[in-house]
Amino acid sequence: MSNKKGTAQVCPTRIDGEASLFAHQVTRSQCQARQRDCFHKCFTCSNNNAYVAAHKVANPTPATKRSKVATR
Repeated sequence: MSNKKGTAQVCPTRIDGEASLFAHQVTRSQCQARQRDCFHKCFTCSNNNAYVAAHKVANPTPATKRSKVATR
C-alpha cells in the first residue's frame, strides 16, 4: 500500500479510546468505502461520519498518534 504521509488512520479507532483487538491502517478513502459497505466495526469507530456529525469532531487524529499497528 502506498500512502502519502499523514493519510493513514487506525481502523477502527474506538470511541471509548480503548485499543482494538484487531486494527488496521487504512486511508480515508478506504474508511469511507467501509462505511458505505456497512463494515461491522464502523459503529464503534470515532471516524464514523454519523458520530463525527453528532459530536462535532473536526478532524480525526492520525494513526501514528493513537496507537501502533503491527506491520509485516
